[in-house]
Amino acid sequence: YKVTKAGAKNGTVEYVKKQKKTSSVTIPATVKIDGITYQVTSIGEKAFYNNKKLTKVTIEKNVSKIGKSAFNGCSKLNKIWIKSAKLKAAFVGTKSFYGIGKNSTIQVPKSKKKLYKQILKKTGVTSSVSIK
Repeated sequence: YKVTKAGAKNGTVEYVKKQKKTSSVTIPATVKIDGITYQVTSIGEKAFYNNKKLTKVTIEKNVSKIGKSAFNGCSKLNKIWIKSAKLKAAFVGTKSFYGIGKNSTIQVPKSKKKLYKQILKKTGVTSSVSIK
């Protein structure tokens, strides 16, 4: 994690990199660092780039930004659950979901389905990917 805004009350962090051996990962809503609880508000650029083992990702409710190529090349990634309702097109980087598994399923909040479909299509999600 990389602290993006310090402070005990409103501190935020960015999820930076995960080991290549991981097949399942959850980007938590909050994380404790040195006794301080931070909100996890973003996923860094190329955080999971070319991770060939990753199959499942859960993105919790505080994430509002996904960096460029965050999941690019994760060819076995076939289950993504986005719980956050805070994503905006301007904050989802190019090719962030480019090259994920061909018949993947992306679960999104019902209230944001139409908007998220538009956002995800611009980030490399192909028509073979199901957005529910």
